[in-house]
Amino acid sequence: MTTDLDRVRFAIQDTTESAGPKPAGANFDDEELTGLVTLEGTWQRAVAAAFEALAGAWAMYADLWVGPRKESLSQVAERYTKLGERWREQYGYAVQRGVYVAGVVRVDGYSDDVASDDVDITSEYGWDFEYVRPE
Repeated sequence: MTTDLDRVRFAIQDTTESAGPKPAGANFDDEELTGLVTLEGTWQRAVAAAFEALAGAWAMYADLWVGPRKESLSQVAERYTKLGERWREQYGYAVQRGVYVAGVVRVDGYSDDVASDDVDITSEYGWDFEYVRPE
Protein backbone atom coordinates (compact mmCIF):
# COMPACT_ATOMS: atom_id res chain seq x y z
CA MET A 1 0.00 0.00 0.00
CA THR A 2 1.94 2.95 -1.23
CA THR A 3 -0.74 5.55 -1.97
CA ASP A 4 -3.59 7.09 -0.02
CA LEU A 5 -5.97 5.57 -2.55
CA ASP A 6 -4.59 2.09 -1.78
CA ARG A 7 -4.93 2.69 1.96
CA VAL A 8 -8.56 3.80 1.63
CA ARG A 9 -9.43 0.86 -0.62
CA PHE A 10 -7.86 -1.60 1.81
CA ALA A 11 -9.57 -0.11 4.87
CA ILE A 12 -13.04 -0.25 3.29
CA GLN A 13 -12.32 -3.64 1.67
CA ASP A 14 -12.80 -2.36 -1.88
CA THR A 15 -9.93 -4.39 -3.33
CA THR A 16 -11.65 -6.87 -5.67
CA GLU A 17 -13.25 -5.66 -8.87
CA SER A 18 -17.00 -6.34 -9.14
CA ALA A 19 -17.03 -7.46 -5.48
CA GLY A 20 -16.96 -4.04 -3.84
CA PRO A 21 -18.68 -2.80 -0.71
CA LYS A 22 -21.41 -0.88 -2.53
CA PRO A 23 -24.80 -2.47 -3.21
CA ALA A 24 -24.74 -5.09 -5.98
CA GLY A 25 -20.99 -5.52 -5.42
CA ALA A 26 -20.08 -2.22 -7.05
CA ASN A 27 -16.71 -0.63 -6.41
CA PHE A 28 -15.82 2.99 -5.72
CA ASP A 29 -14.23 4.75 -8.70
CA ASP A 30 -10.67 6.00 -8.24
CA GLU A 31 -12.00 9.54 -8.75
CA GLU A 32 -14.53 9.15 -5.94
CA LEU A 33 -11.94 7.99 -3.43
CA THR A 34 -9.36 10.54 -4.55
CA GLY A 35 -12.02 13.22 -4.16
CA LEU A 36 -12.75 12.04 -0.62
CA VAL A 37 -9.04 12.19 0.26
CA THR A 38 -8.87 15.72 -1.15
CA LEU A 39 -12.02 16.90 0.65
CA GLU A 40 -11.19 15.26 3.96
CA GLY A 41 -7.48 16.08 4.00
CA THR A 42 -6.21 12.67 5.15
CA TRP A 43 -6.74 9.11 4.00
CA GLN A 44 -8.05 8.18 7.46
CA ARG A 45 -10.84 10.77 7.32
CA ALA A 46 -11.51 9.69 3.73
CA VAL A 47 -12.14 6.17 5.08
CA ALA A 48 -14.69 7.61 7.51
CA ALA A 49 -16.37 9.50 4.65
CA ALA A 50 -16.43 6.35 2.51
CA PHE A 51 -18.11 4.41 5.34
CA GLU A 52 -20.64 7.24 5.66
CA ALA A 53 -21.30 7.10 1.92
CA LEU A 54 -21.72 3.33 2.11
CA ALA A 55 -24.21 3.71 4.97
CA GLY A 56 -26.22 6.08 2.81
CA ALA A 57 -26.11 3.76 -0.19
CA TRP A 58 -27.23 0.75 1.84
CA ALA A 59 -29.90 2.69 3.76
CA MET A 60 -32.11 2.69 0.66
CA TYR A 61 -32.53 -1.08 0.88
CA ALA A 62 -35.17 -2.77 3.01
CA ASP A 63 -35.06 -6.14 4.74
CA LEU A 64 -36.36 -8.99 2.57
CA TRP A 65 -38.15 -12.19 3.54
CA VAL A 66 -38.61 -15.00 1.05
CA GLY A 67 -40.08 -17.94 2.87
CA PRO A 68 -37.76 -18.87 5.74
CA ARG A 69 -34.90 -16.85 4.29
CA LYS A 70 -34.31 -13.30 5.49
CA GLU A 71 -31.82 -10.72 4.24
CA SER A 72 -31.28 -7.89 6.69
CA LEU A 73 -29.94 -5.22 4.37
CA SER A 74 -30.76 -2.46 6.86
CA GLN A 75 -28.16 -3.94 9.20
CA VAL A 76 -25.51 -3.39 6.53
CA ALA A 77 -26.23 0.35 6.66
CA GLU A 78 -26.09 0.29 10.47
CA ARG A 79 -22.70 -1.44 10.45
CA TYR A 80 -21.26 1.09 8.00
CA THR A 81 -22.67 3.92 10.12
CA LYS A 82 -20.92 2.53 13.20
CA LEU A 83 -17.66 2.07 11.30
CA GLY A 84 -17.84 5.67 10.08
CA GLU A 85 -18.49 6.87 13.63
CA ARG A 86 -15.48 4.94 14.96
CA TRP A 87 -13.18 6.36 12.31
CA ARG A 88 -14.52 9.89 12.99
CA GLU A 89 -13.94 9.46 16.73
CA GLN A 90 -10.37 8.45 16.07
CA TYR A 91 -9.44 10.78 13.19
CA GLY A 92 -11.94 13.66 13.35
CA TYR A 93 -13.72 15.68 10.73
CA ALA A 94 -12.38 17.55 7.75
CA VAL A 95 -11.29 21.14 8.30
CA GLN A 96 -13.53 23.61 6.55
CA ARG A 97 -11.64 25.22 3.71
CA GLY A 98 -12.36 28.40 1.85
CA VAL A 99 -14.01 30.22 4.75
CA TYR A 100 -12.51 33.63 5.31
CA VAL A 101 -13.45 36.48 7.58
CA ALA A 102 -12.66 39.90 6.21
CA GLY A 103 -12.57 42.99 8.32
CA VAL A 104 -10.45 45.48 10.13
CA VAL A 105 -8.37 44.78 13.22
CA ARG A 106 -7.91 47.88 15.35
CA VAL A 107 -4.29 47.85 16.42
CA ASP A 108 -4.57 50.63 18.99
CA GLY A 109 -8.22 50.07 19.78
CA TYR A 110 -9.28 53.23 17.94
CA SER A 111 -7.78 53.26 14.45
CA ASP A 112 -9.75 51.83 11.56
CA ASP A 113 -7.14 52.37 8.86
CA VAL A 114 -5.22 49.09 9.32
CA ALA A 115 -6.49 46.25 7.13
CA SER A 116 -6.77 42.83 8.75
CA ASP A 117 -4.39 41.41 6.16
CA ASP A 118 -1.63 43.60 7.63
CA VAL A 119 -1.87 42.21 11.15
CA ASP A 120 -1.37 38.66 12.37
CA ILE A 121 -3.41 38.67 15.57
CA THR A 122 -2.50 35.09 16.43
CA SER A 123 1.04 36.00 17.40
CA GLU A 124 0.32 39.57 18.49
CA TYR A 125 -2.39 38.65 20.98
CA GLY A 126 -1.61 34.95 21.56
CA TRP A 127 -5.00 33.79 20.33
CA ASP A 128 -5.29 30.06 19.66
CA PHE A 129 -6.68 29.70 16.17
CA GLU A 130 -5.33 29.42 12.67
CA TYR A 131 -5.02 32.74 10.90
CA VAL A 132 -5.50 32.17 7.16
CA ARG A 133 -4.72 34.77 4.56
CA PRO A 134 -6.78 34.62 1.33
CA GLU A 135 -4.81 33.39 -1.65
